[in-house]
Amino acid sequence: MFGSSKPSASLSSGLLARKGQARPAMRPQGFHTTSMNLEDLGWNDMGEEAGPVVPLAPIVDTPTKALPAARPPVLVERAELEEAIAPTPAPAPAPLPEPTPVSMAVARRLTRDVQAKAGKAAFTLRLDPDRHLRLRLASATRHRSSQALMIDALDALLATLPEIEHLADQLKTDRTAAQGGKA
Repeated sequence: MFGSSKPSASLSSGLLARKGQARPAMRPQGFHTTSMNLEDLGWNDMGEEAGPVVPLAPIVDTPTKALPAARPPVLVERAELEEAIAPTPAPAPAPLPEPTPVSMAVARRLTRDVQAKAGKAAFTLRLDPDRHLRLRLASATRHRSSQALMIDALDALLATLPEIEHLADQLKTDRTAAQGGKA
């Protein structure tokens, strides 16, 4: 670099123009005639001589089919951005597995186990932190206990399982028949 014969560029006050005296580095574009020298489209930064003039082809006015108006790029970009930030729909819950048949003997044993415990039964529900937070927020905003919300959710689930209701009805019938036979 230091040994090159080309002088280094420097900025000096001679490159600055006073207010109102600045001139564009390019000639205005768009007003072409065939006699105008268009070899460099207006750029002549180096002050070199212009090359040979190449005449322009005459403009022929031919009728053309109307082209469909192209969508402005800004509208295309907006549509892409709206699509990118649009909320994705929540995935559908996984379908419940098909119920497996339960024999009446198993159903009767479950009934005896539940009836053997007096009062309400308790069980532990383990939740990940996100679900636990959402349950607590739902409890606070609805002014209901988490237990009441969970019971409502369980009732809604059981209402969608007709085979459970059918089994429970059969067990009630068996229980009343057994109680009636003893009395």
